Amino acid sequence: MRPHPDTPSDAGPGLLHVDAGGWGLTWAADGDGRMHQVGLGPDGHLAAAEVDPVWYPDAHPTLGGPDPFRPPALRITHADGTLTTRLRAERVDREPVDHDGTDDPLDEVVTLHTVDDLLPLRVRFRFRTHRASGVLEQWIEVDHDEDGPVILWDYDSLAPALLVGPDARVVQFGGSGWADEWAWTSESLTPGTKVLDSLGGIQPHLQRSPCLLVEPHGPAGEDHGAVLGLSVAWGGNVRFALDVRPRSGQDGRDLRLRAGANPLGAHYVLDPGTTFVTPTVAWTWSDRGRHGVSDRFHRWTRARVLRDPDRTRAVVANNWEATFFDFDEERITGLIRRSADVGAEVFLLDDGWFGTSHPRDDDDAGLGDWDVDRRKLPGGLTALTDAAGDAGIRFGIWVEPEMVNPASELYTEHPDWVIRDRREPREHRNQLALDPLRPEVRDFEVGVVDRTLAAAPATSYVKWDANRPVTDPGTEALATDRRSNAWVDWVHATWSVMERVASAHPDVELMLCASGGGRTDHGTLRWFHEFWTSDNTDPVTRVRMQWACQHFFPASATAAHVTRWGGRPLPFACAVALSGRFGIDLDLRALDDSDLGVLRRAVDCAVRTRPWVQHGTLHRLVSPVDGADRSRAALAFVAPDRSGAVLFAYQLDEPEHPGPVLRLPGLDPDATYRARITDLEHGTDGPEWEGTGSGFAEFLLDWGPTDPTTATIVEVTRR
Repeated sequence: MRPHPDTPSDAGPGLLHVDAGGWGLTWAADGDGRMHQVGLGPDGHLAAAEVDPVWYPDAHPTLGGPDPFRPPALRITHADGTLTTRLRAERVDREPVDHDGTDDPLDEVVTLHTVDDLLPLRVRFRFRTHRASGVLEQWIEVDHDEDGPVILWDYDSLAPALLVGPDARVVQFGGSGWADEWAWTSESLTPGTKVLDSLGGIQPHLQRSPCLLVEPHGPAGEDHGAVLGLSVAWGGNVRFALDVRPRSGQDGRDLRLRAGANPLGAHYVLDPGTTFVTPTVAWTWSDRGRHGVSDRFHRWTRARVLRDPDRTRAVVANNWEATFFDFDEERITGLIRRSADVGAEVFLLDDGWFGTSHPRDDDDAGLGDWDVDRRKLPGGLTALTDAAGDAGIRFGIWVEPEMVNPASELYTEHPDWVIRDRREPREHRNQLALDPLRPEVRDFEVGVVDRTLAAAPATSYVKWDANRPVTDPGTEALATDRRSNAWVDWVHATWSVMERVASAHPDVELMLCASGGGRTDHGTLRWFHEFWTSDNTDPVTRVRMQWACQHFFPASATAAHVTRWGGRPLPFACAVALSGRFGIDLDLRALDDSDLGVLRRAVDCAVRTRPWVQHGTLHRLVSPVDGADRSRAALAFVAPDRSGAVLFAYQLDEPEHPGPVLRLPGLDPDATYRARITDLEHGTDGPEWEGTGSGFAEFLLDWGPTDPTTATIVEVTRR
């Protein structure tokens, strides 16, 4: 396949150009065949070595390279005990990407083949382009023919070198754990090594998102400044390492950025003839600020990650906040009818519907026994799907196939199925995790979904949950000297289960959940339509969470439900949920007529605006996480064809400064639009006015009410 016309041709194995679409990179080989990074960033794929490549940074440092003072990105103990690895470039292959209508005809997978200069070990550096978005996927593959197994101690998927300014910053997204996902932290990149990692194996993203922003030249804005965005597409533990070194006598600093799976306690024993594949890291470079990163990741996520990206996500009503485990058939059918009455399109029955000898009346029993509890639901699930069908609403169900309570028939029959070492396993949330490295466990987990859907064939939506981390790592499925491999192998085994379920049920929508946002990664999302962003649904907190999360994921993937968390006014809670995939988690039978009116108007607004929210372009206007005044937030979504838009303005806390003017970029500058304020609380017709796209880009309206926990919604349609 020919390279992109603007990309220089690779000159044999010694030169590698990767055009990622608006930016790229160039590697060149020195006289020993060792690859060095000679270009990165805008026009980085057009670079040429101006001096001998040996003077440029290593492209992917290994132990035994020219710089013994920096941690390597690839560290291997060979079968004969050799600790160093020195790779020599052999050739570059270019293969076209399967064209699916979303790829540039010139998109390709570029592979740099390297070999150790002493031992029969091979490393392939792989790059997959998607020029329509500008997101590059990068990973490495290792195999060998040594006399015995080798040990991979560190195996970063990428390790670019950057010259950064003295004001360089990094934005990470990590909190204290459950209900604190996507906490925004922006800090200076000072000399030293900063390691940002996650643990827990099954739900590591509760602690830290696998996503990162780096601003190499200083603080960036929405539409200005250089920004790198990275996402490790991995359903397990993740690590970012930022190694910053000062330059003597210069303002600039050297940054080596490493990203990939977290190898802590997870060294991998690789046998001859087998291949180790690191997680994919998706990354991009924007010279037009954070908006450029978001726009690129949203387009790439829709094109390469999300299932059914063009399908408009439904309005979902969940019973959890209304009933928890305490319900019966009459109460659920009543909630189904009320959900349909307010306009919801899917009713999701959450935890507590199963268990026979160990009824699921709390979270301490029944998990693993997936037969309907006939005490609660004498008509089984079919009675509920029938009730949903009669009400004109679809039916969904909650499952947690990877977990088991010790108080269950499953554990009594198969205590050896759980993840554990020789010690008695510790319970977490009264449950244990099943070991997916056992084939019989994988079959069981697939069967949980198959049996549940077979019991109620009209079910068209499944929420897949996982409510505990790995606390006692161990498995009988691997030899004793291979058990550290489990941290990597567990992810691949779980993904195989998810892939089987998605393939067997292509018309069933799947929501990904893990105690909230414990699995918000682009790798696991491939088999799902959306994820539960966080169990924290306090709308004030959710504004900031969704603000951070939507830097990498489109709103169609970020489920956002109206609840009573935080005791906020219902119109405000609805307005916040409208900027994600809108849903409801309230006791609908306990609402008075006024609240029901607010909810119906919110559902109507969701149906009107979701083509823009779910499929349009996001523009962040006023930040609640940085800047002088964090008491406000404003964002807008513009339709792909620019036929309309919706703007949300949130007053979160007492204002510290006068409100800003709100502008609406992205419309057709020459078209005329009608703008209208939507009043969820009273349902009265709000003010309307007209203007051109160019006019609204300069001024749409002044900031509205400044009372805390209030919101303004502006719907804009082209005349």
